[in-house]
Amino acid sequence: MSTIQGYVADLTSFLFGYILSITVQDLIGITILTAIVLAVVAALWKELLYSTFDPLGAAASGLKVEQLEYVFLGLVALTIVISLQAVGVILVVAMLVTPAATAQQLTVRFLPMMAIAVAVGIGSAVAGLYLSFWLNVASGATIVLVETALFGLVLLLGPRTGAWARLRSGRVVSASPAP
Repeated sequence: MSTIQGYVADLTSFLFGYILSITVQDLIGITILTAIVLAVVAALWKELLYSTFDPLGAAASGLKVEQLEYVFLGLVALTIVISLQAVGVILVVAMLVTPAATAQQLTVRFLPMMAIAVAVGIGSAVAGLYLSFWLNVASGATIVLVETALFGLVLLLGPRTGAWARLRSGRVVSASPAP
């Protein structure tokens, strides 16, 4: 790579990415890879779901769990490759985990959890890009900070673990100790 004319090794953009440097050709490649990932997930939805949450039951019912695990790991690796240029090595993990963790605080059903995670990811990306423009800061890091702030808000106020759940169950924590 270093022998290519005009090549500049920039460790910062490798670690943190630079979403604003994505070209039309990159978008076409990302779209194709995303379509592949979505097609495989759609084709193997039930098998992946079953083997992920109950591998022993899936194996007993005749599914090849080990092969499905490799397919799943390949899909995760492909998703990481798709995301690397945009957000870099460090932030890609946060962008994969945080929307799912946020969605898990809001619902226990898998399909709504996926829909919420997608909405959180897309909404955080849009909000993070606007904020990074207005504040003149790094876009990838801003997107992750928006996702993390949303997770913190849901964790504190959410219906399963937050203040709303404590109020509904009657467990209100008082500021002063009981006599």
